[in-house]
Amino acid sequence: DNQIVRRIGIPLPTEYELLAETLSAHGYATAAVVSNGAVGEEFNFDQGFDTYVQTWKAEVDGPRNVATRVTDEALAVAAGLPDDRPFFLWVHYLDPHFPYTPPEPFAGRFLDDEYYDPTETIDIDRTKHKKQMRGIGRSQVLDDRKELAYYVARYDEEIAYADAEIGRLLETLGANGRMDSTMTVVTSDHGESLGDHHFYFDHGRFIFQTCVRVPFIVHYPGVIPPAVDTDPLELLDLTPTLLEIARVPTFEGRWGQGRSLTARLLGKEEPTEERLAFSEAGWATQGKWQKSVQDSRFKLIYVLDGGAQRWIDGPGQEWVMYDLENDPN
Repeated sequence: DNQIVRRIGIPLPTEYELLAETLSAHGYATAAVVSNGAVGEEFNFDQGFDTYVQTWKAEVDGPRNVATRVTDEALAVAAGLPDDRPFFLWVHYLDPHFPYTPPEPFAGRFLDDEYYDPTETIDIDRTKHKKQMRGIGRSQVLDDRKELAYYVARYDEEIAYADAEIGRLLETLGANGRMDSTMTVVTSDHGESLGDHHFYFDHGRFIFQTCVRVPFIVHYPGVIPPAVDTDPLELLDLTPTLLEIARVPTFEGRWGQGRSLTARLLGKEEPTEERLAFSEAGWATQGKWQKSVQDSRFKLIYVLDGGAQRWIDGPGQEWVMYDLENDPN
């Protein structure tokens, strides 16, 4: 638990100290470039940042929130970071998000490739503006297409686009050797349901792997050895990890309920049966959270709300166990 439960549009409580505030107090230059109004300064996400750029407010020609704009703004901000102080730079990309509109040369890259299966189609309910379950509404139809593979291909193209822009950011920042002594983390706040479990082109409603399994890539030259760790972790662990790497004191390597991953990243922590990851999803009102806990193989889901139960395992079924090794979806 990070002690904050909110819905979009509700400001963060100012009494909680955020990561940027802690690092700033320990001498770090702090900057952010963000591309989603949900993390705007009016909701207090700018706490602790010396510079806070919101791409949708930039006075520029062309799209403001696309990955290219984010990278351009981030490189401009990075150029102004001081050379005599450590820095913390948060770069927030909105791609990929529906309606999945990748630019050239990414648009169309995966259409009709070897994985494209046009046989599975989506039910379209033109009487509704928007729909999430068992189909989509008229406003969500892209190019008048109904084959699921078309939407999946566009999503994959946006991933490729975002990946290229992150590559451009890191390559440019590293051109002067600055990244040789910088720790980089690439992660995401959620995945996307592409028709899985009858849930189309959205996230947050359910707690299945399609939405809670996200990339977590850490790079620190000469410090963190190359490795792949398949045991689960929580995004709550990121903040205490960054603080420990930055040599900022924490209580027993913890931050809220997050636990530093430093020993694990360095290969100094032996795998144990205690590596568990907890998640919550659904509506943050009236006790309707769905909760889950998983280890490297099994996942247990608790669903209190009857409305959500009907999509998971039927009304009245509060507990569901999955064997992720044999049923990864």
